[in-house]
Amino acid sequence: MFKIVAVLFLLLAPLRWIYVVDTDKCNGCGNCLSHCPQGALTMSGPDAYIDPELCDGCGNCVYFCPRDAIYKEWYTGIEQDETTGEAISFSENPVAGNSVTVTGVAPLSDVMIMDRAGRVVIRSASDDQGQLILDISAVPEGAYLVITDGKISVLTTI
Repeated sequence: MFKIVAVLFLLLAPLRWIYVVDTDKCNGCGNCLSHCPQGALTMSGPDAYIDPELCDGCGNCVYFCPRDAIYKEWYTGIEQDETTGEAISFSENPVAGNSVTVTGVAPLSDVMIMDRAGRVVIRSASDDQGQLILDISAVPEGAYLVITDGKISVLTTI
């Protein structure tokens, strides 16, 4: 029964082509930005980012990328939940101030704060005690994923 439901779900899912930026190849030149008729391309830190909800799969951006950093993939609008159940804790949640202390992180590990579109808004490293203080004064209000070493938590700024 599960296989039938899974197959029906895949057949009924809104599959469509979108374009994605390979951040390992992108150098942030911005040549592609003005060539997207849907306005799906923006800069996210040093790299270009294509919003999958705005991309209509036209491919105009591909022709203007000098590093071949844009490629096509199927998009279903379905996000996988990779939460492991391990917790990252915060000094406050929701956060109303300019900074938040993050604990429960592996010592000297990379910590990323991502917005709902998958853009990295903050990247930092924890100290040798497994904690760090993040400056969130430039982060707009909303919910963000905090990701590190297989741990995922939600941080809300207000």
